[in-house]
Amino acid sequence: MARLIDGKEQKKLDQAFCEKTGLPMLTLMEQAAAEMTEEIESSLFYDTNVHVLVVTGSGNNGGDGWASARQLMAKGVRVIVFDAAPESALTKDAAAQREAFRRMGGYVMNDAAGIEGKRVAVVLDALFGTGFSSSRPLDATTKTAFALMKDLAHEGAKIVACDVPSGLDAKTGAVIPETVKADMTVTFGRNKVGLVTHPGCLYSDRVVCAPISMTDAFVDEVLGEERISALDNDVIHPLLPRRPKDAHKGQFGKALLIGGAEGMIGALILAARACSKTGAGYTMLRAPESSVPILANAMPSALISAVPAGEDTKRDLPNPTVIAIGPGAGDAPWVTKALSHLLLKDVPLIIDADGLNALARMPNASDLFEKRAASGAPPAILTPHPGEFGRLAPDLADTLVANRIEAAGALALRWQVIVVLKGMATVIAMPDGRIWINTTGDSSLAKAGSGDVLTGMIAGMIAQSPLMDGTHMALREVIQQTMEGAVARAVFAHGLAAKFSTQEVNERFGTTPEDIVDAIRVVLSATYEGCSVHRCSNGLNFL
Repeated sequence: MARLIDGKEQKKLDQAFCEKTGLPMLTLMEQAAAEMTEEIESSLFYDTNVHVLVVTGSGNNGGDGWASARQLMAKGVRVIVFDAAPESALTKDAAAQREAFRRMGGYVMNDAAGIEGKRVAVVLDALFGTGFSSSRPLDATTKTAFALMKDLAHEGAKIVACDVPSGLDAKTGAVIPETVKADMTVTFGRNKVGLVTHPGCLYSDRVVCAPISMTDAFVDEVLGEERISALDNDVIHPLLPRRPKDAHKGQFGKALLIGGAEGMIGALILAARACSKTGAGYTMLRAPESSVPILANAMPSALISAVPAGEDTKRDLPNPTVIAIGPGAGDAPWVTKALSHLLLKDVPLIIDADGLNALARMPNASDLFEKRAASGAPPAILTPHPGEFGRLAPDLADTLVANRIEAAGALALRWQVIVVLKGMATVIAMPDGRIWINTTGDSSLAKAGSGDVLTGMIAGMIAQSPLMDGTHMALREVIQQTMEGAVARAVFAHGLAAKFSTQEVNERFGTTPEDIVDAIRVVLSATYEGCSVHRCSNGLNFL
């Protein structure tokens, strides 16, 4: 996983670097500019008959832009700088860079008319950096700069963002209406939260992270333990442990999935198939009596039991390693009863879909989670989409809109649970405040049933995890870490499977949850062998 930081943390790193090394801030500025210069130069394909427009503001982000403009000019590139802060008091280092560019004979303009008749291939957006606040009023020149970048983008110019696209909040990913989508973002030190989370990820596109001489040891020393991280390829090699040749089904866990009310049986079938294809040794289903024949026909490999009637309980299935409740469960009273019972059981528990809706209607939900935590049971896993989240925590509705990370973290802390807040850049929030943001998946997941597939994959991953067979239940901390890893791998692999399915048919709107289920074993097999799923001109390959 890769550490993510915000603007304040980047500023802290910059200051600590200068103090530790004795080097001035201009050194970091030159390194940052050099990374952008290299990316821009390579994108021009040696066509020096086009122009690069650098748009600069008054802060150090603008200073990076001035430095890159000077470096590009030295390489023979035709550079124009649009100075959006001609009357502003620049920071000391930005002012030095502006003066250096001017002394080297660089061309500066303050009026958009100066770009007329010039063919601009690349725009370097160095207007605002990580310190930007949406409450900051935009003056007329700044608005002109934004409009100019947007017009040039419409005409085909590529936008390269310096550190973050201007107008994007590095902490939350929120953007102002004027923000121009970048084709590439070159960020410095460490990647920014706002570039990975939604909606910022829609504006940052391909992100190149330049460490500018900041080692991992230095970053850890200055900032301490990671709080927010991005799921990356480190999560998937391998997704699952290698299986011995003499393995048997009892070694890979028993997953019990509960739901499948009449008219919604398909949700449980999707979850069950995903669980089985993820590799669980046993896939066990519990559903209303009327659904059992259909389930038996759809999942002949599963062990199936009917939901008990009245106040009875049933023990007609092996003790599960993990339980998931909710896919297609409906709103029958038995769902609430089952939740009240399961939340107090010492077994990993996933609550999804109608399980979450039932939970939202339970006035004693907080008490049940408090008792679960006090008993030492592992934290429950809640997998809401935004609508379900709003029903679970209506008081966090405004927070959810403004900052998905903060909202997910607040609910995880409140109930001491693991929250998987679904959507683009799915947020995984841990009860201790750590946050992971997923980086896989696409809009093919925007279909009913995709969440059921994810629930089944999480159950299957947990079922197979080491120490989940009940023989080491005293190792609570290790079990929780194992569960967290399983959740991260399932979310990451779910997105990979969606991407694989999309590429296989070369479209997103026609990809179905069933396609994603079929792709699970392909993705797991590829990553099991230490490969990556890759799309190339002649089809799909494993590299």
